Amino acid sequence: MNKKFLQIALLTITTATLSGCGFGLRGINPAATQLAPAYSAVDISAEDTALAHATKAKISTQLAQLGIVSSSDAAGKIHVYNLRYREYKLLGVLTEIRLVLTADVRYQLGDKRITNTVQVERSYQHNEASVATSDQQGSQIKVWLQDNLAERIAEQYHALAKAASQ
Repeated sequence: MNKKFLQIALLTITTATLSGCGFGLRGINPAATQLAPAYSAVDISAEDTALAHATKAKISTQLAQLGIVSSSDAAGKIHVYNLRYREYKLLGVLTEIRLVLTADVRYQLGDKRITNTVQVERSYQHNEASVATSDQQGSQIKVWLQDNLAERIAEQYHALAKAASQ
């Protein structure tokens, strides 16, 4: 009986001290994630290459998930250029391959212009001695790199637009 009373008392004191020290569950403030109306739409432009067109579509999708629409007459602008893959190989029977996708991105928010180089990379191993000599994993990783690059560009625009909104 004494042990049970002590456990209940300890639980009550612990609960009271948590609320006394400022601990509390809070929801997300929707105003904290909202952008100024001028930046809630963006014009995305890219070079005239297959890789740039695919990346542009993925950026548009990522921005839509953040609540930003793609529009050709928007005040905010994203220009993606100089997209390039680089491949580094450490050759052997088991080849280590590192793929890097890099792009130069210019963000324009009103009068403010910011240019960043965005890079994503992934390493994998390819067994030259296997039955299937084609490198199927490399093409899958290129798609993953495009998705990851688009996600980073969208997040950077959102962060810059949020900072410009405040």
